[in-house]
Amino acid sequence: AYITQHKPQWAPRLGFSWDVNGDSSFKIYGNAGRYYLGLPLNPSLNAAGAYVSTSQYYTYGGIAADGTPTGLTAMSGPVSANNAFGILPDPKTVSTQNLKSEYQDEFILGFTKTAGNDWVYGAKLTQRVLRSAIDDYCDIDRVLAKATSLGYDVTTSSNPVSCWLFNPGQANTFTLVDTSGRYVSVPLSNAEFGFPTLKRKYYGLETFLEHPFDGRWYGKLTYVFSRSYGNTEGQLRSDLYRESRGTGQTAVSTTQDWDNSWIMDYSNGAQNNDHKHQLKFFGYYQLTPEWLVSANLSLIAGAPKPCLGYYGPDRADPAGYGNSYHFCFGDPSPPGSQGRLPWIRQLDLGVSYRPAFAANRLAFGANVFNVLNEQRVLAIFPNGESSPNKANPLYGTPTARQQPRYVRLSVSYDY
Repeated sequence: AYITQHKPQWAPRLGFSWDVNGDSSFKIYGNAGRYYLGLPLNPSLNAAGAYVSTSQYYTYGGIAADGTPTGLTAMSGPVSANNAFGILPDPKTVSTQNLKSEYQDEFILGFTKTAGNDWVYGAKLTQRVLRSAIDDYCDIDRVLAKATSLGYDVTTSSNPVSCWLFNPGQANTFTLVDTSGRYVSVPLSNAEFGFPTLKRKYYGLETFLEHPFDGRWYGKLTYVFSRSYGNTEGQLRSDLYRESRGTGQTAVSTTQDWDNSWIMDYSNGAQNNDHKHQLKFFGYYQLTPEWLVSANLSLIAGAPKPCLGYYGPDRADPAGYGNSYHFCFGDPSPPGSQGRLPWIRQLDLGVSYRPAFAANRLAFGANVFNVLNEQRVLAIFPNGESSPNKANPLYGTPTARQQPRYVRLSVSYDY
């Protein structure tokens, strides 16, 4: 076992519902609960796996016609910023001691009320607070330096980890192996890490107006105002771009967040999944007992526009992360400080036919999604500089758009 999470995991939940008038015309409800998230298998391939990620440097004497270098002379052996030389680490050293599971607390308060016989309206307040997270920490030199200051004889050879799994934003205690093979405990406070405290908060107000189906038509209009902000998105990070995977950093619980102190400077702000305003309408109309038409319309405010670059006004690279720090052309660039991507609009239409001879069990359907063929930008290439003081021509290039208009035909039978 390379990781053992703190137990027991208490997940208390308390809810209530009050029928104010006793006739289901006015309901007030609320809920408070704690929810845990399991650790996926991805860290077993990264933190606990013997993977290889090395670079080797050469001089060259010329360039061939096809553009490849000739006359190579090695300047170094294979090197790795994360000590990833394919050596399987001791499982006791992969994660920090007494690791807490990832969990958040959620609070809900809302009401629904009838307006006559034909309408229902309501509102709901939601707050979610991330209390604990698990990610990887990769500043090996800082941990070894603390161990040395405590009098331990440790080296990267005796501790061939590339990164440690830990609880970001708080104190952690590492288990290392000294050169004689003994296990030693190395504590680091959050101040010694150079980190801010962990922060991810969400709050939202959802309102709705609904016309229940009366045998002829149904409709529901919702509006949500929400904010999602902090210095971590969660187990993933969706504003980064990797050519091999497209948009988003999908290495679950091993994102580049919290890898070192510099990558977390100016990291607090609106998260990439922050959409302040969401307006949606859904409805359907029963033309005849056999024919029904439907529509779905959504208007969603765009996500924050990212801009990442080299570190500070001097365009430094203190941790080997190149153009991925929270700086935009030398200036601090917290998430959400560079404006927003465009609003996302989409209209979907549908029709269904249930022939009477099949007792409404057989149905034929046709749906057209994104009728107006909107192809708004959902994500952009986030790195503003391709090298220090040099603008990146790819910056702002769309990496994801709305799916173009498409049609779906379906046949179903209920039994």
